[in-house]
Amino acid sequence: MTAPARPLNILFVSHTYIGGPFVVGSHHLAREMSKMGHRVLHLSTSVTPAHLMKMKEPPIKDRLAQWRNIRKQSGRMIHGVPMSLVPWPLASAIYRRTGINLFVRSIAFPSIRKLLGMYRFSEVDLLLIDQPYFAGIEKQLKAKVVIYRPTDNYADMHGDRTVEIAEKEIISRAHGVVATSEPVLANARRHKSDMPAIVLENGVEFAHFERARPEPDDLKEIPGPRAIYAGAVDERFDMAAVKRLAERSPSLSVVVIGPCDPAFVRTQGFPGNVFFLGAKAYDDLPAYLQHADLALLPLSDHKANLGRSPMKLYEYAAAGLPTVVKETPELRRRGEDFLYFYKDADSFAERVGQVLRKLDRGEIARGRIVEAARKQSWRTKAEQIIDFGGRLSGSRPFQGEPRALTAEKSFSG
Repeated sequence: MTAPARPLNILFVSHTYIGGPFVVGSHHLAREMSKMGHRVLHLSTSVTPAHLMKMKEPPIKDRLAQWRNIRKQSGRMIHGVPMSLVPWPLASAIYRRTGINLFVRSIAFPSIRKLLGMYRFSEVDLLLIDQPYFAGIEKQLKAKVVIYRPTDNYADMHGDRTVEIAEKEIISRAHGVVATSEPVLANARRHKSDMPAIVLENGVEFAHFERARPEPDDLKEIPGPRAIYAGAVDERFDMAAVKRLAERSPSLSVVVIGPCDPAFVRTQGFPGNVFFLGAKAYDDLPAYLQHADLALLPLSDHKANLGRSPMKLYEYAAAGLPTVVKETPELRRRGEDFLYFYKDADSFAERVGQVLRKLDRGEIARGRIVEAARKQSWRTKAEQIIDFGGRLSGSRPFQGEPRALTAEKSFSG
C-alpha cells in the first residue's frame, strides 16, 4: 500500500510497554500503522516515584529507562513510558470519591501536555485507549476520534472495581469501541448499549512465526513428542491441569515458556516430563513453536478467561501447530478447526492423546492450520481500525487514507 496523502496522528495509551517480555496487540497495531505511513505515538502505563525503590528489577528498570529516554526519540514511530507522581492504588481511591484521576493529571517530567506538544501530538486524528488507568487523558488533547480498545474484562482480571468506573468514563466520551472478543464487547456495552462497536480478535505477525527457524539448543535436549505452552504463567494458567496431563502422559514432554518464579514451580511437584524454560525473547519464540508437535492453552477457571482473545492462538497456528485448549464460548464461536477443545482437567490428557494419534496418522494438515493464521494478520486488523475510525469521524474513510479492504464483523450506531 502506498503512503497516505495525509499521514494521521495516531496515539495509543496502552497497558503494556514496548520492549518488555510481552508483545501485545497495541504494539503490533502501532507498528503496522507506522508502516502504512502514519505518525504513531505509543504510551504505556506510567511509572511512579514508588518504582524507584525497585529500579533494579528488570521490567521496572526497562520502564524507567524508557521514561528517561522519552524526550530523545524521532521518526514516524515513537514509544515511551510517562511518569505519574501519584501511583494508581492511591489515585484510584481518590478517583472513586471525586471522579478526578490524578494518575493522569499528575503526569510530570514532562507533563502530558508538554510531552504531546514535543512530538506534535496535541492534535490527534485517532486516540486508542486500552488502559483504563488513563481515563481522562482524552481531556488533555484534541482528538478527532476516540476509540476504547479493551483487550480483557479488566475488572475481572485485576479484581479492581475502580476500573469499571474508569471504563464507564472513557466510554461516555469515546466515539466507538474495538473489543477483542464478544464477552469483552458485551462488558463494554453495559455502560453504553448503543455504542458503535466492532469485534476484532487479536491477530498474528504471520511472517515472523511462519518463517522456518533452527531448533533451539535448550529444546534439543527435550525428547519428543513435545506439547508447548507460551505465555503468562499466572492465575489464568491451569497448573493443576498441566500437572495431571504430565502424570497421565509420561512419554510426552510438556514445555512451558513464560516468566515464572522457579522457587514457586518447585513447590508444585511437577513430574520430570514438564520443562519450564522461562521467558524467551519474542524474536526467538517461533523457533520453539516450530519444533513442537502441538500447542496447549490450559485456561484456569479464572473469570477473566471467559473474555480472553489469546494472541497465542494464531501464533501457534502460523507455526503449524494444532492447539488443545480449554473450551470457552468465545473460542468455540470462532469455528477454527485447528482448535481441539477439552472441558476439564480429566479430559485434557485424553484430548492431547487424540491429537497426537491424529498427527501420527497424518490426519492433521499443518498447511491448512498455517493458512488459517494467514487470514489474521495484524496489517489487516490495523486497516480495519483505520477504516472504523474513518466511519466514526464522518469522513469514511479518514481524509487521505485508502479504505481498508475488509469489512467489520459488526457495526451499530
